[in-house]
Amino acid sequence: MFEDWEVLPFWLFLTAIVSAARTFQCYLPATSNRIMRILYSNSNFRETSALAAREFGSWSFLSCIVQINAGLNPHHSGAYNTALWSFIIFLVHFAFERIAYSTVGGRGLLAAEILAFVTFCWMCYAKAYYLELSTDAGESAPLIHPHKGQPIPMM
Repeated sequence: MFEDWEVLPFWLFLTAIVSAARTFQCYLPATSNRIMRILYSNSNFRETSALAAREFGSWSFLSCIVQINAGLNPHHSGAYNTALWSFIIFLVHFAFERIAYSTVGGRGLLAAEILAFVTFCWMCYAKAYYLELSTDAGESAPLIHPHKGQPIPMM
């Protein structure tokens, strides 16, 4: 699909930047309620409080850290799988909010859902490439990039 597979770590950095921006928006009093009203457009005001916005901001910041870690260490199975699971959790959460609870509606979240789905599919597709150095125990095998022949930095 992609000739240069190293595009995925860059993409994870871009998604981390979006998560960081969302974190700041959720913590600013002027924008926190507005962000929650956009995301959860079908819910009532009590469900979209400033407290809920700050909780969402904390979750977004954690996602940002996970995505940065995966971008820096794409060949480390723990970092890669944690980032993959963070996108699964995002998709499942908002699928339940959209389908079961009907709190998400309209276009407020559609772009984020599409980006999360595309990233999830891309990570599943590229998983064999990035983790081909992994051992059976799930630990990253040391040291040499399979295509560049250079040491892989581990954090």
